[in-house]
Amino acid sequence: MQVYNHKKKSFTFLNTKHHSVFLISRLFLGSNEVNIATWGTADQSTSYYNWYAQNALDGKRYTCTNTELQSDPWWKLDLMKTYSVNRATITNRRDCCESRINGAEIRVGNVSSNVFSNPVCAVVSTIPAGASFSYSCHGMKGRYVFVNIPGTSKILTLCDVGVYVIFPDNLATGRTVTQSSTFGHWSADHAIDFNPGLTNSWSSCSSTIVQTNPWWRVDLRYIYRVSRVVITNILDCCAERINGAEIRIGNSLENNGNNNPICAVISSIPAGVSSTYICNNMEGRYVNLFIPGYSKYLTLCEVEVYGEVLDNVEAVLLK
Repeated sequence: MQVYNHKKKSFTFLNTKHHSVFLISRLFLGSNEVNIATWGTADQSTSYYNWYAQNALDGKRYTCTNTELQSDPWWKLDLMKTYSVNRATITNRRDCCESRINGAEIRVGNVSSNVFSNPVCAVVSTIPAGASFSYSCHGMKGRYVFVNIPGTSKILTLCDVGVYVIFPDNLATGRTVTQSSTFGHWSADHAIDFNPGLTNSWSSCSSTIVQTNPWWRVDLRYIYRVSRVVITNILDCCAERINGAEIRIGNSLENNGNNNPICAVISSIPAGVSSTYICNNMEGRYVNLFIPGYSKYLTLCEVEVYGEVLDNVEAVLLK
């Protein structure tokens, strides 16, 4: 017998006379660090021509923000909800004036109207031209991330800002997902992209077309004891579409998995809200969201599945 550890998985190999049996003895899950900056909306104290606040979020290092010459210039990112910020990154301008960023403060908090009321994560001493530096915020909580330069006759220029959050062990992350139909670009995988869709639901939520008995399914690949499922509803429209949805967990693909046992029935979820449903360690490989009835849409902005893998749940013959 050999035990092999690789990244998140621990494998056991049993060699017999005719074949090898591959046992998955445990599945280790890790957390996921995600840049959530583009999930929010940006603003700044002033704008110099077309050097807009949103330029710091477009992923292009050659398009930057720029305030006018002023006292205490600031740039603000509204994340739409409170997060625990692990770190922030700033990319400096590459063509000139790199010293303008010196002394900038990164702040994280819940006060929108007064930058100085939010705690300081870090102070930027200097960033070379065109370089990106990372600053640890140690899980500071806040809806707003500010970059500001205290003092008179200052200009704030930012070419890219990243805000990184560590998300817990969502079993659905990176798994194969499918749905009964797809409305436009609202693909099934949008429901497991970490993004709750509070600003651009069309690019971060899943949705079926209007149909009879719409469903969405994630294949966890292994059998888990599912402790809870978290569903995030759409913010900008049609929150009532989720009403009556069933969360089903099991190992059967009969009727596309929609005949598996029910964990919970969703009565309603307010717009933009994440609701948790306790599944009491139901066992299953497949997690379905299913709405029974005619002329229904199924729209999901995030699906999170939490639980533990069963020991020695799979045996695969290695030929």
